[in-house]
Amino acid sequence: MGSIESSVHAGSFQHTLSVGSADSSQIRESVSLKTRTLRLAKGEKQQRIPAWLRYSRTWAVVATVLTIVIASVWRFVLDDEEERQFFRDSVQEIADRYAQDIKRQGVTSLSSLQALAAMIKFDDSNFTVHNFDGIAGSLIKAYKGISNLQLAPFGTVRYIHPLVDAKMDNRAALGYAQLLDPARREGALNTIRSKGIQAVGPLTLLQGGIAVIGRCSIFTRFAPKFLPTESFTKAGVTYHSNCSTPETQLLNCYFPGPLESDGVPTHFWGFATVLTLTSDLVAPVELQRLQEGAHRIGGLSQFDYQLSAEVPHASLADVNGVFAHSFRAGPGWIPEDPVTAYVDLPHFGIKWVLKVEPVDGWPRMSASFWFHLCVFLPLTGLLGLGMGVCIISDIRRKALQVEKLEEYKKDVISSDIIMSVSNVDLLQFPMCLMPVDQFMDLRRLIPHEIARDLNKLRFVDDSKTLAHLRDEEGILFFSHQWAGFFHPDEENVQYNTMLATCDELKRKEARFQWIWVDYFSIPQAAVVQQQHAINSLLAYASHCSIFVAVAPTCEHSDLASELNVHTYSVRAWCRLEQLGYLMASVHEHTPSAYLNTGQGLTPLWGAEGVVTEATSLDVMGGNFTCCARHHPDGEKCDKQRIVGVMLGIFWQLLQIRRDCPPDATRSIELL
Repeated sequence: MGSIESSVHAGSFQHTLSVGSADSSQIRESVSLKTRTLRLAKGEKQQRIPAWLRYSRTWAVVATVLTIVIASVWRFVLDDEEERQFFRDSVQEIADRYAQDIKRQGVTSLSSLQALAAMIKFDDSNFTVHNFDGIAGSLIKAYKGISNLQLAPFGTVRYIHPLVDAKMDNRAALGYAQLLDPARREGALNTIRSKGIQAVGPLTLLQGGIAVIGRCSIFTRFAPKFLPTESFTKAGVTYHSNCSTPETQLLNCYFPGPLESDGVPTHFWGFATVLTLTSDLVAPVELQRLQEGAHRIGGLSQFDYQLSAEVPHASLADVNGVFAHSFRAGPGWIPEDPVTAYVDLPHFGIKWVLKVEPVDGWPRMSASFWFHLCVFLPLTGLLGLGMGVCIISDIRRKALQVEKLEEYKKDVISSDIIMSVSNVDLLQFPMCLMPVDQFMDLRRLIPHEIARDLNKLRFVDDSKTLAHLRDEEGILFFSHQWAGFFHPDEENVQYNTMLATCDELKRKEARFQWIWVDYFSIPQAAVVQQQHAINSLLAYASHCSIFVAVAPTCEHSDLASELNVHTYSVRAWCRLEQLGYLMASVHEHTPSAYLNTGQGLTPLWGAEGVVTEATSLDVMGGNFTCCARHHPDGEKCDKQRIVGVMLGIFWQLLQIRRDCPPDATRSIELL
């Protein structure tokens, strides 16, 4: 637009320049004289100052280097603090990992009860009980971290494996009736009510050692409905269960379980118990590696640790609930600033605390602090100065490169514009037309390649022939929206509307013998030829005598959405076709452009219509199918493909405004 305006106003501009030429010459002479005087006055001073010091960027670099040095000192202090925090975070991560390992081992050990309970639940011949030692030994070996497994039919301990080993003698626990001992009865009943696993501990065992005890209630369809009458003697006192009468059976000896999947009721069989010494529980985790130097973080390699219950059992109150610790971190150890990790098993009622701290305490400064301060900092200043000098040279070099790149980009854009403008009326691909009678015999729209092979197309590659066809025979241009991604009109709704349009135009004695439709007039398979045809859209539209927008209501075959005149009006390709014809008919007061929605022909551009000249101009604001599909397989955007056509159209609008004063108003409205 700027080049056209400058040519329009060239005369007035040149007149203004010539009138003031004498005055402007005097002004330029005066300015030149003053400049030379200033240079002479400053000559000696400029010679004393090196050239590189006169660059403002040089002082900017000096200021930057000083800033870097100051910032480096501050950064070193912060880095040292961050490094020490990193040490602490790393130790915290190690503690968390050990806590997770302990939690995982605890869950694994207690899960052995579920395996044992599952065997008994489906055992109708007491195979598990008769082979308990072998089964328990296999479970202990597989699950690890277990000291012994116990079975207590009807709540009384009858089977223990191992019964005696190097760590403890469990023979005293045989015959222990958990439901009769007043001290343990409530806990046993809670386990029965929970119908799951409950754990207690760590606690001190009567036979010595600290252990965690897990107990699981077992219900089977093979258990008797009521518990048998039993007795138990403790500290010279004998306790009895009264299960001899129906009333006492229901009150004290009836513990129903959940129904089986087939509806069969289950009853309380007894308990499965796992006892694991805390030393056995944490043995697979290898906590002692913390104090043996297995983990090296910076200068830290040995750590004290302490594992305790958050709420200690009464039997461990004198040792503050501590049940595992390093050599130095016994029950009386008070850490100064440890990291803390939690072993949390809420389903089993367990919450333990693992505290870890370096044996020699946390370092007050990182090992690399003095090296950074005495060596790295001076080197940073020298390197910063050298980099500053290099940066100035590089900035100057890159500035020249950027300037050249901008010039190149301007040249490319200019060449694109020139190419688009020079090709605006050029047929880069022949205009492919189909005779009206053959079009009406098609029965459905066919692609360009098939129409070409069937010799149904006439290829016109010069504007003179096209002008003759338009003026003497007439060319009908059909614009429509595609009703599918791969075929424009699967259901023939639009094709039938085109046929109805032809019939109506014939009744109105409109003159047309040739048809243009994008599907058979533009190549569909050859991408390069297709782009040439797209670049020729403006030339195609300018050689059409009648333009008809076909927009009947139909359904999109791939999206299952309704298509109508409103969806047609927002389609970018349809707007481009409208704009091409609009440009060709800009001199006509009533262009031969119609709309057919299936209800007959009406003017395309009406004052109250859906399609207006304003919407036709806003091609880039229309909907593109490629954008809606998010450009599958890296497909090129259609917006890029029509840039040349749009540049040509705008160029023609500017030409109209410049060269055709009677039509200037309408072209300005379009712009």
